[in-house]
Amino acid sequence: MTDQVSPDMNAANAHYRGPGTRLLECVCAGLLASMVILLFIQVVGRYVLQHPPDWTEELARTVFVYATFVGAALAIARNAHLKIDTAVKLLPDKVQPWIRLLTNLVAIVFLGYVLYYSSIMLPRLAFQPLTSLPFISKAWFFASVPVGCALMLIYELHRLMVEVRGLMNKPVALRS
Repeated sequence: MTDQVSPDMNAANAHYRGPGTRLLECVCAGLLASMVILLFIQVVGRYVLQHPPDWTEELARTVFVYATFVGAALAIARNAHLKIDTAVKLLPDKVQPWIRLLTNLVAIVFLGYVLYYSSIMLPRLAFQPLTSLPFISKAWFFASVPVGCALMLIYELHRLMVEVRGLMNKPVALRS
């Protein structure tokens, strides 16, 4: 798969090729593969054995939520999140980096807020078991939010650094 480097991003996804992002890709692939296996077990149990195991549905849901948040971090790394930049592209070239910087700062504040408050919730859920897997705490399910937000925050902070360096005329070179 080839990366598409947006010419208006000042190499903002230069970190995409890094080993940390490659590891996240492998984690995402593993999560998706395990979700397919869990759902296959669920379907076979339901339609072939007439008795689906309860734990597969809840575990597949947990894996799905983790895949969603880790995948969101990968989307930030690839600069692939859905965004409407038509209005920004109509602005003068000198204004566009400042708008990107502003939206980046808003994203950082939002992710920091969600990370902080979702982390506060985890100790409250530590002693509440999952319904079909009573030996696993609900905190593991809800930990996907702070884990995903922390990963997204790392990539957004990197993008902030890249944008600031671009505004200072010290662009970050693309790594191959």
